[in-house]
Amino acid sequence: LADRLIEPGNIVIDVKTGISGAGRGGDSKFGYAESNENLVPYGLLRHTHMPEIASTIEKLSGGSAAGLVFTPHLVPMTRGILATIYCRGRATTAECLDAARRFYAGRAFVRVTDTPPQTKWASGSNLTFVSYAADPARNLVIALGVVDNLGKGAAGQAVQNANLICGLPETAGLEGLPVWP
Repeated sequence: LADRLIEPGNIVIDVKTGISGAGRGGDSKFGYAESNENLVPYGLLRHTHMPEIASTIEKLSGGSAAGLVFTPHLVPMTRGILATIYCRGRATTAECLDAARRFYAGRAFVRVTDTPPQTKWASGSNLTFVSYAADPARNLVIALGVVDNLGKGAAGQAVQNANLICGLPETAGLEGLPVWP
């Protein structure tokens, strides 16, 4: 978005998230029997993260996020988030990867990879893995991102922000290795 390689409108975000992302409320719909061998879309058309996502798209691109679609799905795994984001743009995969490497240069917890990331790569860590696949002839760019929703998605994010507020190194307490395998 920041390098204008993709169009800000009509972005489709398809997210798969582990059951722990739903919280620990005790509702049986998140129990093992209900979750195993099952995929459940939720928050259709009005998910609580939509305004935040739209605002970030508009800030980075300078354009409108009209047509944004965000659909999260609970999947039968304990932790992890995989976002697959479909965009319009004539960029190549190499151009997208180069732009991402420039954008995230110096970011302690972001890894840009040449291959599609897997949720287990981030398990138990504060790391984010991103990658791209693009087909300029089809006007298509696919962005992929992976985090551990219990690490970077929640606790790790809080610690990282607290570090910055308290004047500590951003990475303090967060540099442990992922726990898989």
